[in-house]
Amino acid sequence: MFSLDPSQTALLTIILIVATVNAVNFIDGLDGLAAGVIGIGAVAFFSFSVSLVFVNGFELATTAALLTAALAGACFGFLPHNFFPARMFMGDSGSLLIGFLLACSAISLTGQFTNTTLNQGVGGAQASLLPALLPLILPFSVLLVPFADLVLAVVRRTRAGRSPFSPDKKHLHHRLLEIGHSQRRAVLVMYLWAALVAFGVVVVSLFSGWWSAAGLSVMAALALLLTFGVPGHSGIIKPDEA
Repeated sequence: MFSLDPSQTALLTIILIVATVNAVNFIDGLDGLAAGVIGIGAVAFFSFSVSLVFVNGFELATTAALLTAALAGACFGFLPHNFFPARMFMGDSGSLLIGFLLACSAISLTGQFTNTTLNQGVGGAQASLLPALLPLILPFSVLLVPFADLVLAVVRRTRAGRSPFSPDKKHLHHRLLEIGHSQRRAVLVMYLWAALVAFGVVVVSLFSGWWSAAGLSVMAALALLLTFGVPGHSGIIKPDEA
């Protein structure tokens, strides 16, 4: 294992927060998309944090559990008003806020793990490398969908000689609309992928055995089928550019 000095840690923290808030802002292009994806990620993160507190006795995860519980409540309380057809919009201030809260939740948890904790495992017993690193992997896995969209957008725009922040209609949710999904179905498909990744890592961290791998395989196959196999033709309403 390696450790970072305080200046490197501060720089990495700033980069994580800036990347997270921009990733969430980038996916806020369809009604209910950002609130639902971040709400799902917050629930997955909360489940993992609570398991650390009550199963492994890792009380330092309480802060992350409280933050993610509040974030999930805010997202799902706002979602009925924001789902298509939306009556309320979070705007940039809302998407940046929930991205900031999720980043702070991740930092509040991962900052509690020292090299000794990782080497010994969260529960105190000697652990293999993957389970020991799961507390650090999970915060990033719940953000995989927004981060993937962010990275693809930056690469796409810079290769075209444009600013990484210039708007276009090539985000993941725009591509779902192009292959025939309605706005609601495109958002639900994005929810499904976010849940598959986030809860998949939680399942791997908490359970073992063939049945967990089989369940994740079935969910992945279902997600692929719903994404590419059954996009029905419907009227497409022009989404906001992000």
